[in-house]
Amino acid sequence: MYFLWIDPWIRKLWYWLIDDSLNIVDWWILLSELKKNERIESFERIKQIYDFFDELTDKYQIKNVWIEKLFFTEYNQANAEFVYWVRGVLIMLFLSKWVKIFEYTPIELKKNITWNGKAEKILVQQFIKRIFWLKDLPEFNDTADALGFAYLVSKK
Repeated sequence: MYFLWIDPWIRKLWYWLIDDSLNIVDWWILLSELKKNERIESFERIKQIYDFFDELTDKYQIKNVWIEKLFFTEYNQANAEFVYWVRGVLIMLFLSKWVKIFEYTPIELKKNITWNGKAEKILVQQFIKRIFWLKDLPEFNDTADALGFAYLVSKK
């Protein structure tokens, strides 16, 4: 069984694929080369994201996915419309393939891993390092989040 974690942004989208032994099978960032904020380019980007995850889901027979719940502030509201479109398209894709969808906010994930919803990112990385017996801290905050998700789902 595989767990898929997605941080769904329009220009850069992180994902991690983790097996049921909690090993990272695949991870990457899907970068976009959008030059302008033209809507048609963003629509094409959403189609690329859909096609990528359609193929990945079939290849690995993914049964569980976590899509991070997002919150928007005055600094990132310009992306909100397209990010929610990406989320909607992916949710429909996974529902059509009978993939179980989980959602956690960053605060919920922090609380479940560190018992403190306001924990600093470095603390989450330190907990993940201990949980997974890693030699070093995860290089990226998103890696720690993905491993945290896999850990939580594996406990259900």
